Amino acid sequence: MMNRLSFSMVLSIRLAVLILFLCLTAFAMAQARYPLAVLTALVSVGLIVGLSHYVHDTNRRLVRLFESIRYGDFAVRFSSSSHKGDSFKDLNRQFNEVLDAFRQARAEKEASLLFINTIVQHLSAGLLVVDAQLNIILSNPAALNLLGIYRLQSLHDLPEQHKILGDFVAQLSTRDKLLYQPDPGRQLSVQGLKISLQGRVTYLISLQNIHPELQRRELDAWRDLTRVLRHEIMNSITPIVSTVETMQLILDEDIKPSAAPTEAVADLAEALELIAGRSRGLMRFVDAYRSFTAIPTPDMQPLLVKTLLDKVLQLVAPELKAAHIEWKINVQVADLYVRADEDQLVMVLLNLVKNAREALQTMPEHHPRLLTLTASRDPRGASLLAVKDNGPGIDPSLMEEIFIPFFSAKPEGSGIGLSISRQIIELHGGHIGVQSVLGQGAEFTLALPLSAQA
Repeated sequence: MMNRLSFSMVLSIRLAVLILFLCLTAFAMAQARYPLAVLTALVSVGLIVGLSHYVHDTNRRLVRLFESIRYGDFAVRFSSSSHKGDSFKDLNRQFNEVLDAFRQARAEKEASLLFINTIVQHLSAGLLVVDAQLNIILSNPAALNLLGIYRLQSLHDLPEQHKILGDFVAQLSTRDKLLYQPDPGRQLSVQGLKISLQGRVTYLISLQNIHPELQRRELDAWRDLTRVLRHEIMNSITPIVSTVETMQLILDEDIKPSAAPTEAVADLAEALELIAGRSRGLMRFVDAYRSFTAIPTPDMQPLLVKTLLDKVLQLVAPELKAAHIEWKINVQVADLYVRADEDQLVMVLLNLVKNAREALQTMPEHHPRLLTLTASRDPRGASLLAVKDNGPGIDPSLMEEIFIPFFSAKPEGSGIGLSISRQIIELHGGHIGVQSVLGQGAEFTLALPLSAQA
């Protein structure tokens, strides 16, 4: 029955009962019946407190609602208060629906943030969000990988080769770009944007390593140039060789038998032989670069690195022994696999070993000659294969040129070995680098994608 009464009816009944007890208290005091007066007075006080609580319950519920919204505590639920009538029941239902709407909005916001964060973490481009004090608000693994560090809390903590990045962000006014090369294997393209979020200055920084792309375009340009030169030279030299051979045939079959040997005929024969020899040599030289423009697509397979290195050393062991060169293999991870084309990767390693052997052979005989093949796992997600020697090293002025096609520091070198090696490794999705100190040797490192066991 109480559930069906309206708020005004319940309030009227409470007021009537309160007035009744107040009258009883006054009557008891007038009759000097103090115990009864005290009892009725206490009941009246209880009725007043209950009435106040009953009347102000809506305000308290509003306060709870606003506090829940303010502090994000949307787990609060309001009872129906149906004993106060349908109006309070509807009001509490609306309170609960408001909290449900906020709860749903927060859940959607968190889901959106999680989705955006997942995208950021999986971007191949590096992303940094920095505050006005250059503290890191957000970073993704790609950015740390490009910077070559494992953790970053502030741009002030960047290593020396990246200090230019911190200076760039500190001086960023609106939007700007930066291009710098922290080491030979990386050339970072940086784009910065200064924005204001709720009155706070924030910097959005994107990083991308364009070194592989530059190398790929450079190789493409060299291949195109080589293809054109080869075509033009072969088209020009082939008729020359044919004509010279015809002239030699005429000289041998027509002129020499019918004329007495003279110095002029001998000189003519020698000249034709010289032209023919140089022409054929030029044809062989040009044809040798066919492989530079026709490397097949790698047949990628999981390869156990230890087995691969053993195979390479078996192939070169006789030459190393003949050159009095010691060798050793250092495989730091026994079950290290790499995904690669075995024939092409063996060819690259053989070329690097050959270069190391030739460098070591220039050292004095009393100098210890050591060749080391190393395999390890890179924490940034690659397998590292290294060929190291303790030979004379590479002149620093040549470090940037040794991978250029047709360049060679050796008198009889063709200049395509390292170029082809770099092209093969890049077709595998990796890169090749070199470190050297004059008088202490050189080390070529191949970074290749890791592979699970076959």
